[in-house]
Amino acid sequence: MRINDFEKMQRSLEQMRTNLEDIKKADYIEPQRTSPAQRRKGRHVAQKKINQIEHPKLTKIAREEHIIVMVTIAIVAITCIFSTTIFAKSISENTVEKQEVVQKEEENDVPNVTESEVVEEKETQAQPVNSNGELILENNENAIELENILMENVSVLKSKEYAEEVRPIEFEIKYNDNPNLPEGEEVVVQEGVDGTQQVTVIKSYENNQLVSENVLSTMPLGDSTPQIVDRGTSKFLAENKVHLDDKMYVTKEVELKKNADNASDTVCTILESLDVILVALDGEDWCKINYDGLEGYVECKNLTSSEVTPDIVEANRVQRIKMTLSESMPLNESTDLTLDDYKKMLSGNASDKKHILEENAEVFYNMDKTYHMNGVFLASMAIHESAWGTSTIANDKKNLFGYGAYDSSPYQSSFSFDTYAEGIELVAKALVKYYLNAEGTPIYEGEVAKGSYYTEPTVESVNTRYASDQNWHNKVYSYMEYLYHRL
Repeated sequence: MRINDFEKMQRSLEQMRTNLEDIKKADYIEPQRTSPAQRRKGRHVAQKKINQIEHPKLTKIAREEHIIVMVTIAIVAITCIFSTTIFAKSISENTVEKQEVVQKEEENDVPNVTESEVVEEKETQAQPVNSNGELILENNENAIELENILMENVSVLKSKEYAEEVRPIEFEIKYNDNPNLPEGEEVVVQEGVDGTQQVTVIKSYENNQLVSENVLSTMPLGDSTPQIVDRGTSKFLAENKVHLDDKMYVTKEVELKKNADNASDTVCTILESLDVILVALDGEDWCKINYDGLEGYVECKNLTSSEVTPDIVEANRVQRIKMTLSESMPLNESTDLTLDDYKKMLSGNASDKKHILEENAEVFYNMDKTYHMNGVFLASMAIHESAWGTSTIANDKKNLFGYGAYDSSPYQSSFSFDTYAEGIELVAKALVKYYLNAEGTPIYEGEVAKGSYYTEPTVESVNTRYASDQNWHNKVYSYMEYLYHRL
């Protein structure tokens, strides 16, 4: 508590004592002027009644005077404790605060009335006596609320504290433009660390609540580490919603260049819809990419992303499957074709007049997955051997392959089946067991390959022991090409 706070309370206390005197005077009502004998008799009776009656208002005033005395004692004790510490820091504020106190007192003061004025005014009033001629005392309706006055003057307790504290120094944020990040994107490359400093401060409190502080001095203890943020500037990356090392796709057949120049040497040709890995940006027009292990440059305008062109993902899958097609491709491996792919390849063919191949598309798909073989090769064999399901053996015996037939008696020697699916599965098992896998290779249902007619798992190698027609493999492969390109 500051010294001028105590002086303020002293003035308030003196004012309250004056107000109490006014209340006592206001509560006493003097009789009107009459004959000297009547006045002596009335005063005698009134004085007697005042001595006998304990007026409620006077009782309350006595209690409040007792409270005031106790509060004053407490204030003096607190002042003695704190005045030594804060006197030097508070003395400069006394003049201003004294002016504020005087102004407040002038606004809140209740005018004092002298005893002679009260007596003169009361003498003009009617005599308040009862039937016995005794004086009647009245309550003062305008009595001052001593409790409110006390609370207004002592409710705000002000104090100051001198402190030395260790406080953080906030780290600085530094930004760097990065052309290899999408425009508008930010990446923290170095985390910031706050430093420390010793701060000497004077804190001001009101009712134990901090209201202000005055920093006297600061002394650094530990340096801060700035936070470094890379801010992207690439519009190309932002438009395609990609980053370096992400997958992208070529929008048309392009040449992979050795350098970022159309006149540079060509590394290879990349087919439409194929996927590449974005390695780096070379200015705004060229991108360095990796295509299946080969690095080079293509123009940025010929690249897109799955975010911008969602359908290109499916186009890329199909293109990748088509790229596996070759005469030397291994036939003892399952393809990446789906059931929908098989239905697309085998549906709507004008040569399939009875829709036999179309109706068995799912069967060829199941052979592909169940026996780990190329189901398109199996379907191409069926198309070639049965002329799209129109041969006599195919129609009469549901044998699309002429399986079991000899050149001397093809119709009589060929097998008969109850369904086309039964004949398709028998041929699939025979191929993986005798033609497509080396002896001892695990194949299906715990069995291993015999490898009786195996040399290599290619169309040409199967031709060697499967068909007497030496051009058989070319005819079958031509149907494989046809089906693959229907995807």
